[in-house]
Amino acid sequence: VHMKTSAALTRKCAITIVMSTLLLTFLRPGGRSAVNAFSLSRLSSSSACRVYARQSSVAVVSSMSATAYHVHHRHGSITTRLHSTTESTSDEITTIEAQITAKGNEIRTLKDDGISKADLAPHVEELLALKAKLAEHTGGGATKEDKPNKKAETTPPKTKTPTKKDESEMSINELRESRLSKAASMRESGVEPYAYVYKPNRTASQLMKEYEGKLEPGEEDERDNAEIAVAGRIMARRVFGKLAFYTLQDETGVIQLQFDKKRLGERDADSFKNLKAWTDSGDIIGAKGTIRRTDKGELTLYATEWTMLTKSALPLPDKYHGLTDISKRYRNRHLDLIVNPSVRDTFYKRAKITSSLRRQLDAKGFLEIETPVLHTQPGGAEAKPFETHHNTMDMDLTLRIATELHLKRLIIGGFPRVYELGRIFRNEGISTRHNPEFTSVELYQAYADYHDMMDLTEELVCGMANEVSDSLIMPYGEYTISLERPWRRVTMHD
Repeated sequence: VHMKTSAALTRKCAITIVMSTLLLTFLRPGGRSAVNAFSLSRLSSSSACRVYARQSSVAVVSSMSATAYHVHHRHGSITTRLHSTTESTSDEITTIEAQITAKGNEIRTLKDDGISKADLAPHVEELLALKAKLAEHTGGGATKEDKPNKKAETTPPKTKTPTKKDESEMSINELRESRLSKAASMRESGVEPYAYVYKPNRTASQLMKEYEGKLEPGEEDERDNAEIAVAGRIMARRVFGKLAFYTLQDETGVIQLQFDKKRLGERDADSFKNLKAWTDSGDIIGAKGTIRRTDKGELTLYATEWTMLTKSALPLPDKYHGLTDISKRYRNRHLDLIVNPSVRDTFYKRAKITSSLRRQLDAKGFLEIETPVLHTQPGGAEAKPFETHHNTMDMDLTLRIATELHLKRLIIGGFPRVYELGRIFRNEGISTRHNPEFTSVELYQAYADYHDMMDLTEELVCGMANEVSDSLIMPYGEYTISLERPWRRVTMHD
């Protein structure tokens, strides 16, 4: 507020009050009533500026500052007195702003510590109450943040960082770029995202068996030699402030990992921060720590350190829907094996069946011999072959449709018992149950008849069944099949 007065001593007193761009001139020196000159709702605290005109004095009172200006006209002279009064409201506003800042910092700390929404609610209500109290004192006007900042006037505004996209909103290319950028960030920090070697000393199934019936909920195995090392693929991540739980899957099952910022920080101060920044579902990691049971009783590896073994470039299929399209599952067997444990179990059993078959035949004196896959003419079965051409020999060839002919030649050559477990190729129909490339076993034995082959077949099938099952009686669709010997035998005619 600027006040200008005339130097000349005159009966008439002209007072000009300039506030921002407003000009007010008082022409009536008399009168007892108070006149509202103007009201400023947003210049400061939204209080009205009232001007009182009286016979011998004019007082201008404005709540824009803590200074009141009084101009008195006495005996033909003008005396200007400036009274600086510090209002208590200013101190209260400063105190409330400090309380708001402190409460905001406290809430951020509680969030980092993983406080629940229910426990956080009273603190948020207290912060809102402080802000409402500040609004009452300032009339909803400017606070410290609203005051002009000379530095801000000269500094260009900062560009707002775009909000980080959720993986569900990204395209495949964006997901790949995001994950590969994390791998690049690891290399810049001196960490190899594709480790060369790691030595796990337990699998998920081994840990389940080892600690079955042991450790109460909340109890930890703190023996000196109890450090466990596991490795596997991250199937799920749950991060709560300074605590994180990961679901790790290896070839035998799943195990939960627990990461605590304080515990990881004992070996590497940035370990927990890097864990959150660098890991995604689908990554393969290694973790070392001790075994404990959570309060809910779930067996958990309480990690002291972790290692990135393989950074995944793409996410896993949706955990709720997974791979349901049959043709897509067969075209992407690696994903099918990751997200469908039952498929992986089928592969294990098939491998055990073929190895059991070989062991049984080897034990009976049969010799496995590999025969040619490329034939000059198809033979041993009635089927349409795949055709190919040998460039160097300029010869048309076919892929074998059976191993029969070459195995019989071996019998003629002097091997009494031979077999081959190999791939056969028939250029015929295809379906989920019929593959033009499949595995077959053919065996030939000298000095034996079809009764010997029947006995051998029963023995081989029962032996393979015992390898992958606890019983020879098993379900097959809506039926129950018994493989127990002896089998019923019927002639071709019957």
